[in-house]
Formats: sequence, C-alpha cells, structure tokens
Amino acid sequence: MKIVKFFFILVTVFLLVLIVMNQSISLYIEQKYHFIFYPQNDILKEANGFKIKLEQIRAILSNEPLPQENTEADLQINNEIIDENTDVNDSIESNTNIEQKPIQEENITISKQNTHLTNTRLEVDPNKEFLFIGDSLMQGVAVALNKNLRNLGLKATDISKQNTGLSYKSYFNWAKATKEALSKNPNIKYLVILLGANDPWDIKKGGNYLRFGTPPWREIYKSRVDEIIKIAQKYKVKILWFEIPPVKKDSLNKKIQILNKIYSQEILKNKEIFINTQSFFSVDNEYSTYIKNENNKSIKMRTDDGVHFTSNGAKAMSKLLLNHIEIKDENVSQ
Repeated sequence: MKIVKFFFILVTVFLLVLIVMNQSISLYIEQKYHFIFYPQNDILKEANGFKIKLEQIRAILSNEPLPQENTEADLQINNEIIDENTDVNDSIESNTNIEQKPIQEENITISKQNTHLTNTRLEVDPNKEFLFIGDSLMQGVAVALNKNLRNLGLKATDISKQNTGLSYKSYFNWAKATKEALSKNPNIKYLVILLGANDPWDIKKGGNYLRFGTPPWREIYKSRVDEIIKIAQKYKVKILWFEIPPVKKDSLNKKIQILNKIYSQEILKNKEIFINTQSFFSVDNEYSTYIKNENNKSIKMRTDDGVHFTSNGAKAMSKLLLNHIEIKDENVSQ
C-alpha cells in the first residue's frame, strides 16, 4: 500500500511539473527537435503564469533582477516556428552523438593570405574585455579563444549556448541576452559572434510560413542581425563576427552561404569586422575534414559529423580572430 501511495505521489508531482513548465518544455522541443507542440489551453496558460510568479519570488529572495514576463502579444510575435515539411536532417545541431575523440594538438600557422583579410584590424585596449555569444560551434571555439586571449593578458566572458540562434527568438533571445551582459559589465568592449548553426529553417510569422531564403525571410533574419549590431553600437562595443565555415553536407552548405551573406553584408555595412573562415577550412573551395599545416602534414580540423570543430579546428578559428587584433601599447603617448 505504501508503494502504491509513493508512486501516486511521484506521478502527481511529475504531472504538476509538466503542467507548470508546459511552455518552456514546448519551446525546447520546438527548438531542439523542430516539432511543434503547444496546445492552446487556458489552464496551461495560467499554469505558465504561476511558473513566472515562482521565478519572480526566487529572484527577489536571491536579490536578482526580476525575469521579464512575456505577454500574450509577445508570444504571438515571437512564436517563430519551422515548417513541418522542412527536412529535419538538415539541422546542423540535430546530431546529439557528436564524436569528441581526444586528438593530439598540432601547431597551426595561419598566414594572412589565407584569411582573406581586408585590412580590418582592431586595436584592443588591454584593460577592456571580450564577450562570446553563439551556439555549440562557438562553445568549442571559445575554449581555445579564451586561452589565447588570456595569454595576451585579456579577459573574456563566454555565454554561448548550444541549440540557439536567431530564428527561434521565443526559445532564446540573443539580443536580450547580449544587452543584459553588456549592461551588467560596462568593461566589455569587444563582442565575438559565431552562430547560425540552428537557423536554416522556415519561420512562422503572423500565421504565415516564410520559406527559408525567400526575401521576406531574409528581411526578418537581417533585422535580427541588425538588432544585435545596434545593441553593440549603443554600448560602444566593437563586433567581430565569424563566418560559418563550410560543412560536409552540400544541401546544408548552400543554406549556410545564405546566412553568411547576410552576416557579411550587415557587418561590413556597419564598419564592424567580419572574419572569413571558408578559405582556411576548404580545399579547392570544398569542405575538408583535414587541412595541411606548414609542414605539409594533414591535421584533422572537423569532427566526424562534418560540422563541429576538433580542438585543432577550434585553435585555428581562434588564430583567425587573433589575426584581426593587436594590443594597444599603453606606453605610447596619446
């Protein structure tokens, strides 16, 4: 009898958690698996409101800023979802079993000729800090980049988060997260961005599906890129935006080029720095898992999923960025 009572309580608590967290769970499923499941039910909406109140109480007790509550209008505007007919296999980060085998790190020399530099170099104040934002690609690069910057006496904060991008603002809002990070730490003056890995999907806006790559879709996506740029400019923060390197799957690679074109156009238009990666991570303009170093030795740069970086690949991405910066000499008279 006690066992039955225990399982009854367990199931009841589990169901209550599902009800209270229904919107968060639905948004996660939508972002991670591109499956739309959010029943429009008044009870579920009220339950989500209860969750928000609990978060506000926790914030007050912890002396933290109060979480912002989304209105029904906000949810309608931000409910960008993928078309159910989109090929789920095209998602860059849908593979959760990414091989992460330890590999021997090699010295990698990147010549400025291979980086397609366009005379874009940034003089960095050693007393100012960097902020990293992006998806799982950035998470890998951030490890190497943080180490290299630290060796130069520079500080950095990494808030990159897997399974995020600009297409699913209702799941994770990078503009909001960036603004909060910059407002909390006025010493951050350099923003490094690598995202787009989860964005080659159709967007639903106002009840209509906007096909990926169509002019209306590009306008919405471009506005989200511009939103981050404007936030950085408001806080007088310089941007270094990574081009997404080529990926193994050709159909996905074509979609990524659409994203890269938007990034490069908006970044260069706003006189920020766009870091070209394609020439280094390609062989004869084609994706390559291995790249030869200065000793003509083939080094594995990408994991077996054909998307993410090995530790050597992350180091190479970091060095591509370092080619764009130089430390300001504080001894030079102003």
